Amino acid sequence: MTRQQALAAGHSAKELRVAVASGRWQRPFRGVLVTHAGPLTWRERMAAAVLAAGRGAVASGECALVLWGLSTREPSFLTVAVPVDRQVLTRLPGVRVRRRRRLTTARSQGIPVTGLHQTVLDVAALVTWDVDDVVGLLAKACAPRRSTPAALRAELAHHPRHPRRQELEAVLEAAELGLESGAEWRYVTAVERPHGLPPMTPQVPLEGAHPAARRRVRRLDFLDEERGIGMEIDGELYHRGKFRDDRSRDRRNAGEGRITLRACWVDVVVTPCELAADVAVVQRARGWTGHPRACSPSCALARDPRLQGPPATAACG
Repeated sequence: MTRQQALAAGHSAKELRVAVASGRWQRPFRGVLVTHAGPLTWRERMAAAVLAAGRGAVASGECALVLWGLSTREPSFLTVAVPVDRQVLTRLPGVRVRRRRRLTTARSQGIPVTGLHQTVLDVAALVTWDVDDVVGLLAKACAPRRSTPAALRAELAHHPRHPRRQELEAVLEAAELGLESGAEWRYVTAVERPHGLPPMTPQVPLEGAHPAARRRVRRLDFLDEERGIGMEIDGELYHRGKFRDDRSRDRRNAGEGRITLRACWVDVVVTPCELAADVAVVQRARGWTGHPRACSPSCALARDPRLQGPPATAACG
């Protein structure tokens, strides 16, 4: 609580001095009191910093991200935002205070914070977060009962100079399509679209999946239904944890006349052109009569001998 709140609650100034001097209470910042003697939790430090910063102050940045439940990393250096018409003159050790023209506010875990959507966009602008971190963050923010891509787009409209505006718009479009991971978003934006491949449908439920009450519906990352081609974008950790499910899914697809292609994070990030060539060869072999295109003068797809001349099609089963 603040000193003013303590006085309003009936404590005298002398009682407050004695409580702090005796060690029963603490004063982490000038004018702010903590009514116990033990170590402060991170949330208590954050709440105290917001109180110390005064009128209109809220937790912001990565600190707000923790309070919204979108991160478990509690920054040791606290970040507080205040309205642009205010200036915090008191020095707050271990706290960074920023003045903001646009400041949406809410409460989370009992502490004033920047609004969820502004928090996400603030963190997405940090140079310490790369684009793949941002993709993961947006996926969490757009989880059911939390927010939507449309709501984040609306907030982005208030940030015309956001350093990652174009990337964010692309990622939010991917979220609206139902892509669940950074690797899947990379497949669409680095493999499928720039090479002119037939678009696949993302996150397709598998028919006949076991309807156990506590089991999630099994899905294909992508499906080219017309040609019976499934695509799975796997990471190394995912492979280790889901190996048996993956193989079971492949067998089910084979029984339904589909084939499953697999790619890993390195394929979609480091060698997307080579992956595009592989996918194009399979799609052409299974009935696609179109032609993929090179994404740049150095694109490996243009030099792939398998894609020279008309496609040699085969039955799709």
